[in-house]
Amino acid sequence: MRRPGRRTAIAAAALVVVVAAVASLVVLLRGPGPEDVAEDYLRASWEGAWRTECALATEQWRTYLYEGEPYADCAAYAEAAAATAESSALAPYRGDTDVVVTVEPFSQGDGRARVSYDVELRYHGDDQDGFDAIWQGSGPHDRGTVELVEVDGDWRVAGVDAG
Repeated sequence: MRRPGRRTAIAAAALVVVVAAVASLVVLLRGPGPEDVAEDYLRASWEGAWRTECALATEQWRTYLYEGEPYADCAAYAEAAAATAESSALAPYRGDTDVVVTVEPFSQGDGRARVSYDVELRYHGDDQDGFDAIWQGSGPHDRGTVELVEVDGDWRVAGVDAG
């Protein structure tokens, strides 16, 4: 029995590379799925990346985020949100806190999706007692669902229901 020749091996390797490249291109062109957008949105929200949070939201959800304020765009919202965040109870701990986001698909169809989530904040600074006091015994977890809709081919957050 003859072994495959060198040309056959090179052709097979080239075919594998082409198939992998095409599969990657399809994923890239399709864009991030609802789970990816939900995870990015939640991480941005907890880490204070206000422009990202705003950009991943629908116009209707932005109105809710803006609390009725007439911000012109995501940059204006980010500036206002950053100022508010600096006075929050979490502000002194933000630099020493890791945000761990876990999402699971819940349902999807007809341009709508629902994703369940768990956000855990892991503090590794010197004031553990102060960090723990923020949560009043409930622990640094946020759980709930994220509602998403497809807008012009991209997934956007349409609402968050904290559990």
